[in-house]
Amino acid sequence: MDAWFFWKSLSIGLAVAAPVGPMSLLCIHRTLDYGQGAGLVFGAGVAAADLTYAAIAAFGVTAVSSVLLAGTFWVKLVGSLLLVVLGLRIALAKPRSDNGPVSAGSSRRAFITAYGLTMANPPTILFFAGIFASVASIASASQSAAFAAGVFAGSMLWWVILTTLVSKSAAAFQPLTLLWINRTSGAVLAAFAIHGLATLA
Repeated sequence: MDAWFFWKSLSIGLAVAAPVGPMSLLCIHRTLDYGQGAGLVFGAGVAAADLTYAAIAAFGVTAVSSVLLAGTFWVKLVGSLLLVVLGLRIALAKPRSDNGPVSAGSSRRAFITAYGLTMANPPTILFFAGIFASVASIASASQSAAFAAGVFAGSMLWWVILTTLVSKSAAAFQPLTLLWINRTSGAVLAAFAIHGLATLA
């Protein structure tokens, strides 16, 4: 039963991660600049945040969810401003000519950035709570763990698929194409951020 529930939860995690948004654009940019391994580190940060929200929903940690939702305004403000900065940096950046090794510090910052930006959307917990309520009632701690683990595995599966596709096709991109990918991605990220700031207003 728990194994079946895990696979069901894996499909939920895949569905949560797959829609193209700012996290996907940032992951694509990092993969193009530093290779698949660097992209996977960024994706792992997103998946870790998905795991956090899934665990909060599955284990019914209402106190934590209340604190997160109470700080929605400031968390979303900080997240949107950070997206603006990242968008501008990417739009103005020149494509790297190689996929050289990434330092441990850089990988750590990428993971934390991905985790923080994903966590900067508190209403996500409502999404997980809604999914949890619709798929089944979790009757045991083992099922709660299976749900959280399945969501994490599904999210990571998406980042493996995405970074593999990007890294395999990266060699075909000319420098000018990569430059326009940077500019377009940066502009889209800034647009996401501006939309977030507009909703706060």
